[in-house]
Amino acid sequence: MRGRGGGGRSGGRGGAGNYTNPCLTMHQPWASLLVYGIKRIEGRSWPAPLRGRLWIHAASKVPEQDTIKAMEEFYKEIYALNGVTDIKFPEHYPVSRLLGCVEVVGCLKLDELASWEAIPEGVRVEGQTDI
Repeated sequence: MRGRGGGGRSGGRGGAGNYTNPCLTMHQPWASLLVYGIKRIEGRSWPAPLRGRLWIHAASKVPEQDTIKAMEEFYKEIYALNGVTDIKFPEHYPVSRLLGCVEVVGCLKLDELASWEAIPEGVRVEGQTDI
């Protein structure tokens, strides 16, 4: 997924499986990290039936500072695997609002992601965690 900040409005599902302006609600800090492009993949127990723009909405639960710090440290370590040390994290992790959108470019099973040699090591490690 590729992140894009912005406004706009979230839509809902259209009829018969047609999606117009689909929106995914996520807890913070993961929602902002995804929109900022820091979190590059998102795991779900169901296959994503869409490609293209997906709006990201932050749930109402206020994140604990320890969770935010842990996730920022996690992503610093993940990016360092590929030599990236300058990451701009969000200044704030707002709740109960639409944050922006990402571009869904594909949907892989976990075993497919783990065996795909074309992805950077950091993305592979990120995909193999429960975070």
